[in-house]
Amino acid sequence: MPSFTAFGGVIILYWVCVAIYRLYLSPLAKVPGPKIAALTSWYAAYHDIWRGGQYVWIVEEMHRQYGPVVRTMPDVVHVNDPSFVDKLYPAQSPRARRERAETVLGFFGQTLSVLPTRDHDLHRRRRAVLSRFFSKENVRRLAPIINETLGDLLRRMEGWSRTDEPINFNPASRAATKDVIQSYALGEGEKCLSMEDCNAAFFEVLTPGRMTHFSVHFHTIAMAFQSLPPRILDLTVKIETIRGSENDYEGKTIFHEIMESDIPESEKSTPRLVDEAMVLAIAGSDTTTMTLSALVFHILSDESIFLRIRKGLESVMPDANQPPDPVKLDSLSYLNATIEEALRVYPSATHRQDRVAPDEDLVFEYADGRTLVLPAGTMVGMTAPLLNKHPAWFTEPHVFNPDRYIDDHKLFKKHLTFGKGGRQCLGMNLAYQELQTFTAGIFRKYGIYDPKLKLQNGPTLELFETGIDDIRMQADYVTIGLRPGSKGVRLRIRHH
Repeated sequence: MPSFTAFGGVIILYWVCVAIYRLYLSPLAKVPGPKIAALTSWYAAYHDIWRGGQYVWIVEEMHRQYGPVVRTMPDVVHVNDPSFVDKLYPAQSPRARRERAETVLGFFGQTLSVLPTRDHDLHRRRRAVLSRFFSKENVRRLAPIINETLGDLLRRMEGWSRTDEPINFNPASRAATKDVIQSYALGEGEKCLSMEDCNAAFFEVLTPGRMTHFSVHFHTIAMAFQSLPPRILDLTVKIETIRGSENDYEGKTIFHEIMESDIPESEKSTPRLVDEAMVLAIAGSDTTTMTLSALVFHILSDESIFLRIRKGLESVMPDANQPPDPVKLDSLSYLNATIEEALRVYPSATHRQDRVAPDEDLVFEYADGRTLVLPAGTMVGMTAPLLNKHPAWFTEPHVFNPDRYIDDHKLFKKHLTFGKGGRQCLGMNLAYQELQTFTAGIFRKYGIYDPKLKLQNGPTLELFETGIDDIRMQADYVTIGLRPGSKGVRLRIRHH
């Protein structure tokens, strides 16, 4: 019995010492914030796991109480100030190294892919292999693939119109974006839009929820997810098929090009390429889905937005059945302003974008001239849902207002939706072109249903039992978490 008592005493003494260090002796002890967040990461885990992705709103409240810099965990600092963006996320450079923090590594079981790569230099090398495939010039060449997918989506919508039943647009938008990245990255395969349920089983495996945050707070869980068999997506078979094939130029995919490149053979191994394919499949589909669904909601909710977009589309697409030309869509300022506003209000990535500066202290300068030094090696992050609504960047930030970009073109790409710096989202150009093409194709063909008219002027769309609360972000599950019970954006589609 005395030995157990002594052991218990040692444990208590240890945690007392840890508490004293974290609260008073840590290099972060002077960073503002609640003591409980400085004392234990269980505070964040409680709000992220038990309450379901709610810590982002707790952090928002911390900023209201303590200012632009707060300590959100014993070894993590969060900043909500636009003036700090370029300092935390500098352009890719060997002189300004930024490594991915442990707080976000756990989200990705695919540890060999570029996205969760921690080391700055290794990340730069891996990113360089993929980045050219997602340049604006190369994405432009994907117009036939994206337009073909648009055609598939419009045919499905026409088919659904015959049922006279409301449909959930979210699975359709998710399927469309998945089909594009599938074709570009891995080549031909069964299309989600060709399946009766738009490949619901695939997306159910990836649906974010409370379990998402286990991988952050409990790294062993993340490693367990890594061991999930990749045959769920048949990725191993696809990669090996590509490795053994000889395709002509038109049939080559991203992975054909990677295998033929001069990168080290270790970077071409099947496990690494399977990890890369998994991340591309997830990031290339689920992230754009909510933004596209939100666009459809807001355009149908506000006839003035619809009419201005439709007028622009008619000028570059006289024939509603012709495929959109991405170059011409670039010229439609109001369409692109509406897309930009949807990206700001409904960011594809909602979790903290934590970074580590291993070689330099980061100095935050308050508006009154005070400074706060964050020592080298500190995990520091910012969050798109909070920064995208910062009043220093956007007036009336909670209002969906595309005109803000017409009035001030400098606001374009101010948001943190795609990240910033050397780890900015690789698929940004692809996401923009998908959003342009799908929005243009849908609203060049469909008008807004007018219940006062017995005979509609062509095919129409109508929101069905869908309000702003059905699309507004309620939780951070890496991507937008909707309120419990939300059925997403539901539509009635009419062709008569």
